[in-house]
Amino acid sequence: MSFGGLLTGYFVLLALLGLELGVSFLRLDPSLRLLILLPALAMVWIVATRFMGLRREGPATLLFATSGVVWLVILLGLGLADPLTRAIYPAPESGRSSAMKAAPFP
Repeated sequence: MSFGGLLTGYFVLLALLGLELGVSFLRLDPSLRLLILLPALAMVWIVATRFMGLRREGPATLLFATSGVVWLVILLGLGLADPLTRAIYPAPESGRSSAMKAAPFP
């Protein structure tokens, strides 16, 4: 790959990073928050095709690269399971709970 192609890929990655950073500051509906993953997926595709050169590799390399991406999706999915399924419990209206009122500090 030529230096110009690598430089183009680098600047496209920087532009996608800026887009992702800008979108993260928007107040999106919770159902639209997964749209932030689209620039990240595009970044993965650019790194795989431009910098790793997976278009020119054989089937064994493609198999290992695909299995690495699948493993990454599994790990990220397990990491997202907790915050996506967590319930939000409101705080009590008064400043202190009943348990704190029953046990005064010495």
